[in-house]
Amino acid sequence: MSSPPSASRTAALTWALDSSPNLVYAAGADGRIVYVNAAGRARWGEAATVGASAAGLFAGETRGHLVTLSAQVLASGEAATFDSGEHGASGVRAWASYTVSPLREGDAITGYLCIGADITALKRAELRLRRSEQLMVDTQGVAHLGTWEWDIREPTAEWSDELYQIYGMTRAHYTPSYDAYLAMVHPDDRQRVIDATNRVFHEHVPYSHDERIFRPDGSLRYLHTWAHPVLDDDGALTRLVGVCQDITDRKLAEEEVRQLNAALELRVAERTRTIEASLRDVEAFNATVSHDLRAPLSVISLNCAVISKSVGDDLPQPVVDSLARIQRSVSYMTQLVSDLLALAQVGNAPLERAEIDLSQLCEEIVANLRLASPERRVTVEVAPSLRCHVDAGLMRAAMENLIGNAWKYSARAAHARIEIGTMAVDGRDVHFVRDNGAGFDMTQAHRLFAPFQRLHAPNEFDGTGVGLAAVQRIIERHGGRIWAEGATGHGATFFFTMT
Repeated sequence: MSSPPSASRTAALTWALDSSPNLVYAAGADGRIVYVNAAGRARWGEAATVGASAAGLFAGETRGHLVTLSAQVLASGEAATFDSGEHGASGVRAWASYTVSPLREGDAITGYLCIGADITALKRAELRLRRSEQLMVDTQGVAHLGTWEWDIREPTAEWSDELYQIYGMTRAHYTPSYDAYLAMVHPDDRQRVIDATNRVFHEHVPYSHDERIFRPDGSLRYLHTWAHPVLDDDGALTRLVGVCQDITDRKLAEEEVRQLNAALELRVAERTRTIEASLRDVEAFNATVSHDLRAPLSVISLNCAVISKSVGDDLPQPVVDSLARIQRSVSYMTQLVSDLLALAQVGNAPLERAEIDLSQLCEEIVANLRLASPERRVTVEVAPSLRCHVDAGLMRAAMENLIGNAWKYSARAAHARIEIGTMAVDGRDVHFVRDNGAGFDMTQAHRLFAPFQRLHAPNEFDGTGVGLAAVQRIIERHGGRIWAEGATGHGATFFFTMT
């Protein structure tokens, strides 16, 4: 029988336990408290009363663990531990590790001592680590990204779970090694992989390259692999660490895009050949129109003039009227042929852009109109310093049509007025030609730029209905657009932009 501790030893032990931050209490074999240290009294309050049931110090799962474990310790005489977490008043969970040890008097077990250490920080660190590991696993799965590590002193490497998935392997059926890995690499890529690995071993140069592998099921996968050497303090290679990403979907998509582009290029080439053939046909047609239509029209016009001159006043009036109608029709047909040829040339002529003085060009066109119609009194205002980067020849044709239309359709206005200028709309320069002439119905605006579509009868204003179609093509060839606003009897304004 051992002697009981002296009073001084008991006082020293009590002081030591009261000074400890751990929760400490002792209970008899009946489960009632015989001692609680200062930290325990502060934690458990009134429940930590000598003589009270030790089970009352805890709640929920912790109480059940304590009752079960204390009974085992009292029965076996061997210490045991358990971890438990409890939610405090604020709802935050605190963790503690409890060690239950038997108390003896001689050979008899008379109770047990329970010491609880706060392991909340440790548990939270473990939880963060598990979350980080799970996040890495989840991220690797989403990105089809696996990691590996090879200690060069060992014959085998360590692979992440996702890397096994990428290679179509399982841990139970495959042990990663350099030779086994090379056996899966596509024969056409194998030497490049060997060369890259040798450079890492001998020159300590990291590598990053694409490679192909065959899975055990025979499927081909495209991978991108990074490898980085890890050196010791003496500069000697100790490990290789790397990342491997499955890029099969991207490679297949790139191949599909390549095939689509190739097919598109073939279609474009075929379409280009078709267009070129059509252009040649159009050019041939234009040449035919220019020669085979103009010549007969010239013969008709000449013969009408000869008949009128040779017979003179002896012709009956119906014949005179018929000859006049023939001459007018010939003139209309001649003008129509000229307009059609001009329209065709707009689409075929190459663009030769240059900076031009648009104001000066407009002034020249107006001067020519005044010479052709000296009887007309038209007020024309051209804004100064208008400039644009365009094909000079095509721009002259466009402005001749626009200003010519304004001149023609303002002929019946009491005080004809034409304005040519520019304005800023949404940060862009918009040029315009405005007149106060006949105008047009806005519900018919969609017909303005269609060939042969005229909004006025031939007996009102002459023309073939081709000019504005040519203007639209010229503007669109310069990357711009044209539109019009107007009202019947109140003039019209044509707007256009250029790039």
